[in-house]
Amino acid sequence: MKLGARIFGALAGLLLLYLAVGLILPGSWEARTQAHLDALPETVFPYLSQVREWTRWNQVPESGVETFGPGRGQGAGFRWDDPRYGQGEMRFLSSDPPRSLTYRVSVEEGDLVIHGTLTLGEQDGGTRLLWVEEGDFGWNPLLGYAARGMADSQTRAMEESLNALRALLSKGKGEEGLNPP
Repeated sequence: MKLGARIFGALAGLLLLYLAVGLILPGSWEARTQAHLDALPETVFPYLSQVREWTRWNQVPESGVETFGPGRGQGAGFRWDDPRYGQGEMRFLSSDPPRSLTYRVSVEEGDLVIHGTLTLGEQDGGTRLLWVEEGDFGWNPLLGYAARGMADSQTRAMEESLNALRALLSKGKGEEGLNPP
């Protein structure tokens, strides 16, 4: 057998092994973080439940964003069509002011779906915020590898968003324009 055929056979075998392992790896992931915010839940909640405020502190696509539904709470959301992030939608599924909010993010017509929950509780004169996101890449053999790192990368992104929320809360003390939940 020629050397080229052996090399090609070995590479093909490695590729098949890589894909087989990718199929076995779970495509699901969970990211969670929590923070203490120096404002009461009643003050924090409008920043979470109003689409206009959500987009000020959370990472969203830079172009092609349009809002839909009511301005806040269940049914509110936004869609995007962005060269970097593709097409997608974020929609608030439930709202229990000022205690919890759930949402769903769907990217590329459901190729990636993320379910998120934000839970607020009063603590030490402020708010303890627990943020959990869960996603599933399905049985794509290449995305099984991506799911392994998604929890860490998404947790970092969520923590950056919470830092931006802290800055808005600090800057926004007494700020007009937020509607109570």
